[in-house]
Amino acid sequence: MRARARSILGRIAAIALAAALSACAAGGPSVPPPELLASHNSSDEPKNVQAGLGAPTDVAGLPDEPKEVSDPLEKMNRSVFERNERFNHAVVYPVAKAYRDVVPEAVRDSVESFAGNLAEPMVFANDVLQLRLQAAATTAGRFAFNSTFGLAGLFDVAAPRGLPHQSGDLGQTLYVWGMRDSPYLVMPIIGPTNLRDLVGTTVEFVAAIPAGGLLSTEIASTVNNLTIAGTVASPFTKLGQADQMAELEESSIDFYSMLRSVVYQKRQAELQEALETSGWTGSRYAASPAGEAGTAEAGTASVSTASLFGVPIPAPKEQGLVANTFQGGQ
Repeated sequence: MRARARSILGRIAAIALAAALSACAAGGPSVPPPELLASHNSSDEPKNVQAGLGAPTDVAGLPDEPKEVSDPLEKMNRSVFERNERFNHAVVYPVAKAYRDVVPEAVRDSVESFAGNLAEPMVFANDVLQLRLQAAATTAGRFAFNSTFGLAGLFDVAAPRGLPHQSGDLGQTLYVWGMRDSPYLVMPIIGPTNLRDLVGTTVEFVAAIPAGGLLSTEIASTVNNLTIAGTVASPFTKLGQADQMAELEESSIDFYSMLRSVVYQKRQAELQEALETSGWTGSRYAASPAGEAGTAEAGTASVSTASLFGVPIPAPKEQGLVANTFQGGQ
């Protein structure tokens, strides 16, 4: 019993360490590609750098139907965001620079592939819950292919063979099931999220802890070790982007507002894709032949992935920076 308790405590400690290293997630789950930054017009940014807590609520600027980011807790969010940024500058950015300078790119790519492969079962489960059967089949194929021919996921050999990574998490599942509008939150260490996604992340975290009593000792130990390895490896996949995030921060007049808008748009693209391809909602949200989203419910953002990435909008300063730093990237 004590051994199991020590095992669980050790795993929680490892996850806590991983979360601390993931503080660069204060810049979002990942640095969005230039196309997303293009849809955020720099003219929407507050011109007063000292706007601080009184800055007006930002507008996401989605092409089809602009929708305000729900941020009723902006004052608290900005306070947490500033503390996260101080931690980033003190810890995350220096660690990221050392990681990039010391670890070869090939090794960094393998770490990213390994962590991503361990997350595939959770993606598969959520794709099934969303009745996105094609995405679920693709994810199952990716996991089988990369776990075998990719040497336990160290190499992504599935993507070049027509099995690209799919989106799928519990927050997305809850969105498909009807939990649409959710207030924007900035959490300590975790960074930008919203209430719905925070609930989803918490449930997934608990679900990732194997029920030792239901598994044999050998299997439970293996699952524990793999889960800890994936959890520790995951934040390192983001360290390579931290320096770009630091440059992006320096170029922004109001980094909080800009990031809030971009993170919202990136997430909205994933959510809309789920609505359009889900067996629950696809008939109502499926894109028309012209590439436009179907009629959405009142109070929800109506934007297809195609329109989000396809509408030409004047590029702000942030896009130019990311475009230059992500040559050959996402």
